[in-house]
This record gives sequence, C-alpha cells and structure tokens, in this order.
Amino acid sequence: KLNFAARLFEPGSTFKLVTMIALLEDTNIELGDSIDTGNGEYQFYNDKVRDHEEGGLGKVTIQEAFEHSSNVAMARLVDEHYGLKPASFVSYLDNFSLSKRLGIQIAGEPEPKIKRPGEKGWSGISLPWMAYGYGFEVTPLHILSLYNAVANNGVMIKPVIVKSVKRADEDEETFGTDIINDRICSDETLRKLKVLLEGVVENGTAKNIKGTHYRIAGKTGTAQILENGRYTRKYITSF
Repeated sequence: KLNFAARLFEPGSTFKLVTMIALLEDTNIELGDSIDTGNGEYQFYNDKVRDHEEGGLGKVTIQEAFEHSSNVAMARLVDEHYGLKPASFVSYLDNFSLSKRLGIQIAGEPEPKIKRPGEKGWSGISLPWMAYGYGFEVTPLHILSLYNAVANNGVMIKPVIVKSVKRADEDEETFGTDIINDRICSDETLRKLKVLLEGVVENGTAKNIKGTHYRIAGKTGTAQILENGRYTRKYITSF
C-alpha cells in the first residue's frame, strides 16, 4: 500500500499559494487591493463557486480573502487575469514541478493528473476551479515541496527521505540536495507570500493555533473526496 505522501489528491485551498504567486508575479495587484466576494457565491457558466463562510465575506482586501480562504476571490481574480490565456496560469504547475513525478525515494510514486487548455475535459469552469485547488491531482509531497521553497527563501528542493545507505558504520551511498527550482519567484513576491501565510494564522482560518512562542506561517485546506466521478461529503483536511 502506498504511503499517503505518494497518493494523488486534489489539494484544495493549499493550492491558493500557487494562485497568489502567479497573480503577484504577472499582475500589478497589491495585498491591500479590494475584491468583492459578495454573499459567498459566484456564477461561472452553469456552476457556482462557493465560499465556506456563511453569508460570504463581502468586500475584503486580497490579503483578507487569502487569510479567510475565499474560493470566490481566487476564482474571480484568476478568471479576470488569465481567462484569455489559461495556459499561462497552468505553466506555473510546470515551473514548480507539480505536473510531473518528483522522483522521490518511495516506490510507486504516481504521475500527477493535470488538465490543460484544449485537452479533453477542459471547459470554461476549469480555470476558476483550478484557482482554488480542484480539477487536477498531485501528491501531498508536491504541495509540501512548494511550501518548503517559500520557507527556504525561494529555493525548491526535492524531498529526501533516505539520507544515506550504510553497511556497518560505512556509507555505501549518500543522497545530497537536489534543487528543483533555484528561484520560484521574485524576492518581493516571496516577502508578500510570507505576510499572507503568517496572516492565515494571525487573522484567518488557522488562528486557533496562534499564541505560541513562535510565529507560524501556513495555509489551511479542505478538499472534498471524489468517488466514482462525484464529490462526497468526505474531506481531506490539511495545513
């Protein structure tokens, strides 16, 4: 049975980190800019994007939208800025190696399942759904590797599970650091990402864990589990 770290899943709101990297790198948005999330529902074609907070967040800053994990805000922003060039947004998954195997030291690592513009299954709702982590599958280690890169000042490295193979006290084989991406984004974007991720704990969906001796940065995620082509009332929660 595969370790959970090497199992495919829809990442849900933890993927909003990728959405914010793309927006901060490619557009002139600022964290203090306003966005209207209304009553927490927004229509895209025949489907609705919904926020988890009853009654919605209304008009908030982009930082507040991230801290409170607004699906509506992320979907609207990505649709506005990438609706005519969806491939530019999807390219971020390639840049961060989210679209291929990491080559980890666990047998049976699966290939991520990524929909692309023009391929079968891609539709008008694919891009806004992708903005908050649905409609594609990666492994938890893909997401962890990206978050580690933010903590690592922009350098993304391949996870190492086995550091060395020994016979008695002698190293037969050692495994060093393998850099996947030496600069995931600009220093300015990186600084803003850390503000956003700390804000999730200070003001947002993870404020129940603040108040320790340390400042904590992170992002909550809740993804519905897909079974036989339908979303169930079962969830994978992550931080």
